[in-house]
Amino acid sequence: MLEQKLIGVVTSINSAGLSVLLDGNITSLNRDLNGKTYFIGQLSTYVLIPMGNLVIVGMCSELKKEDVTINGSPTQRYLMLVTLVGTVKGGKYERGVSNYPTVDTPVYIAEDADLAVAFSVYQRYGFSVGNLSLFETQRAYLDANKFFGKHIAVLGSSGSGKSCTVASILQKVAPYPDTNIIILDIHNEYAKAFEGKCNHIAIADFELPYWLMNFEELRETFIDENDENAASQITVFKDLIVGSKKGKNPEMSSIITVDTPVYFDLAEVRARMQYLDTEKITAGLSIPKEGPFYGKFTRFLVRLDGKLNDPRYGFVFRPKTYIKSSTMIEFLSKILGADGSAQVTILDLSGVPFDVVNTIVSLLARMIFDFNFWNSNRRDFPILLVFEEAHNYLPSTGVGAGSGAARRTVERIAKEGRKYGVSCMVVSQRPVEVSETILSQCNNFVILRLTNPLDQNYVRKLVPDSFVGLVDVLPALRQGEALIVGDAISMPLRVQIDYPNPEPDSADIKFYEKWKKSEARTKINEVVDRWWKQEKV
Repeated sequence: MLEQKLIGVVTSINSAGLSVLLDGNITSLNRDLNGKTYFIGQLSTYVLIPMGNLVIVGMCSELKKEDVTINGSPTQRYLMLVTLVGTVKGGKYERGVSNYPTVDTPVYIAEDADLAVAFSVYQRYGFSVGNLSLFETQRAYLDANKFFGKHIAVLGSSGSGKSCTVASILQKVAPYPDTNIIILDIHNEYAKAFEGKCNHIAIADFELPYWLMNFEELRETFIDENDENAASQITVFKDLIVGSKKGKNPEMSSIITVDTPVYFDLAEVRARMQYLDTEKITAGLSIPKEGPFYGKFTRFLVRLDGKLNDPRYGFVFRPKTYIKSSTMIEFLSKILGADGSAQVTILDLSGVPFDVVNTIVSLLARMIFDFNFWNSNRRDFPILLVFEEAHNYLPSTGVGAGSGAARRTVERIAKEGRKYGVSCMVVSQRPVEVSETILSQCNNFVILRLTNPLDQNYVRKLVPDSFVGLVDVLPALRQGEALIVGDAISMPLRVQIDYPNPEPDSADIKFYEKWKKSEARTKINEVVDRWWKQEKV
């Protein structure tokens, strides 16, 4: 039986992998073993390399036919490139390789029974995300603690199945009584996937009071950094905010800073800045003299008034419920579901004006991180933050305007969050446009079909060097099929992700079918009316 599985010998080896020269007697790349046909050299299939009491597991990353010289005669032979992924020792599988094979070591094809020990290494956790693409009877088991605790990137082109993948993964842990998942949902796709089982908050209809913002977020919202008077605006704005916070919260005045999340009166701050902007000094002067800040705050006041008077921003700048510092407890209870009402909270950002999305994301993510930063029971209250369509508000450095606060906040969470029980799931169709700092901190990658060469090359830089060859399969993945790489899985695996039930509201519109016959007629007057009223459906 062992002879039937022999396929070749090692001809060269380096730190990235090894080359295998297939046996010259192989005339067919099909091999029947125990009633099943295996394909020698098929991409992402596995081989075994015995080394004394160890068995090294490798993955085929390339197969080619080359001219080689044997005993002085040229001939064509198959050459397989193999990436080493793990070791079986004493019947137990371990990630990584410590003892490397030498040249001329025999190589064997791996069948299902050989790989069962590797595929089931994390079976004890009972957390499986789908079936292995090349071994459909085998489930893909992950170490759930490492998967959710070490940041996750879900990447894939539009239509590859990202939303269904995210929903499927989260649905598997949503029923647990102490699950804490918060989804920042840009397009309101996930409410359907957790209908009746989630805490759904439409941010545009909810109050997100301005006084919870830190100064960086307020500065990004109201101050134009290119204004020649920006430095003066920043200094005075900061001082007035601190003064207002201390005035409204006298019992805490000795500990208040500009970033302390307590109530202050923005209208009061605005009135004071307008006074300084128009101040003229008359004391002891025959002709009034312009004050030190005369005319320097005019553009700032225009920007501020633009936000305060725009009804789209009313949920931020004109709060009616959260107008005392003590209401922060009620606010966090709704966001975190501290009353036990739901294990999944969906923060629907679909109705939020695009130019303030970055600030809102920064505020929400920072509040959640700061909560666990000060939480003495943080180890018993881990939180997963899901950033859907992350490229829209977590761009690479220098990409986009006015997006610094959100990016810097999430970069901090990516670097420090694990210590405080806050983990990230970053979801994007354009990984090349997402902050490299954030993606570089992700230890687990769920990569669906990627067709853009720039995105493929970017992902190639993110995954470990020994697995970069696997990126070449990304354009050929099926919908809902993913390459999973990272600390939480025994070896890189191609997995057909389980279909979510129920599914998110992310299905493609069937243009052709609707053109032939639609089920509902569009009434332009109704659309215009909702447009005017900003009532999104």
